[in-house]
Amino acid sequence: MSALFPVEIIRSENLNQIYEVNKKINLNFLNSKKELQDYILDIGDTLFIDFYPAKEFSDFYSINEEGEIYLPRLLGTNVKGLTISELENLLETKYSEFLISPKINVSIAIFRGINITIAGEVRYPGSYKFLPYQSSSIQNFLKELNFYENTSVTQTNETGTQNQFFQTNGREDEDNKFNKYLAKNEEGNVTTISDVIRNAGGITSSSDLKKIQIIRDIPVGKGGGKKSALINFEKFMDDSANPNDMRLFDGDRIYIPALTKPNKAQVPKSVLSGLSPRFVKVNIFGRVNTTGEFMLPLEGTLSDAMDITGPIKPLSGKVVLIRYNNDGTISKKKIAYSANAPRGSKRNPFIKEGDLITVTNSIFGRTADVLSEVTAPFIGIYTTRELIKDFQE
Repeated sequence: MSALFPVEIIRSENLNQIYEVNKKINLNFLNSKKELQDYILDIGDTLFIDFYPAKEFSDFYSINEEGEIYLPRLLGTNVKGLTISELENLLETKYSEFLISPKINVSIAIFRGINITIAGEVRYPGSYKFLPYQSSSIQNFLKELNFYENTSVTQTNETGTQNQFFQTNGREDEDNKFNKYLAKNEEGNVTTISDVIRNAGGITSSSDLKKIQIIRDIPVGKGGGKKSALINFEKFMDDSANPNDMRLFDGDRIYIPALTKPNKAQVPKSVLSGLSPRFVKVNIFGRVNTTGEFMLPLEGTLSDAMDITGPIKPLSGKVVLIRYNNDGTISKKKIAYSANAPRGSKRNPFIKEGDLITVTNSIFGRTADVLSEVTAPFIGIYTTRELIKDFQE
């Protein structure tokens, strides 16, 4: 995975987006090839700490709710906010009181679950959570501790999730606590820009993918503040293995600016590339033949919903659209629906994930039905239409 930040980067000299960014940043700092050197330790991270010469101290240590890890001899040690190198230096200093020339290496065995905020031109801006990520080096750490033999057992639970259990060499049950930790915690994958965009409902026709802004906290030991870079993400839709789909960490923020002129062609392209979902779920009730939850194409409109549910004819009255807004409030709109109105217009709006649509009854609708039933045996369709028209007037 590419480091912060990848090759194709545009430096921003005038960042006037929604975040205040430290502009006095060395470009080499943004182009760091060691993406973990500035990783800020926090609650939920599980560390593998290798001690030399005291190998008996080597073990897995989780950062608790107080931001501490409990270490031999030192007991509670606050590590929240430190980087890996800062923690290594701190421990080597503290353990020099007990050990001769201690050498301590810290690795992250399990990264805490991460929370990413995305704003701007995505369908559903907001904050999104992702599962913890287990380092691929865990088996090497376990080998160092002699936790398991040459084989491992993979079991599948009721949900279909696979958990790996390592064969131990007779160590006490308390020493096998990490094995139990792995078994009970669901594991996620490395989280990237594309993952967050997908969770936020995909892009819009106004998303400027050439200037996606990534904002990350700078460790206090390096002055604090924030660093930022602009990523050209447009090529992702042609090549999903594009190196600019960089890895993200807890607390990162994404901002996608708007194009000066919408590009409607990029939405279908994003669907085909998997950056945007193919369908959205909506709930439809009221004066329709079939009620319930339906799947509509991304950027589907009210007319698409009516076609799927089969409104009772003649369709009349108002359509009520209820939805959650980006700020968390709920809006309720009465729409004078027209199947012939342009897609995306006020009378035939685009539908969003989670919308609740209700087709209401009206005096005209009920009267029209009554007239059609009463007059059908006596007069033709043309005359019936004229009666309805006269009734309206």
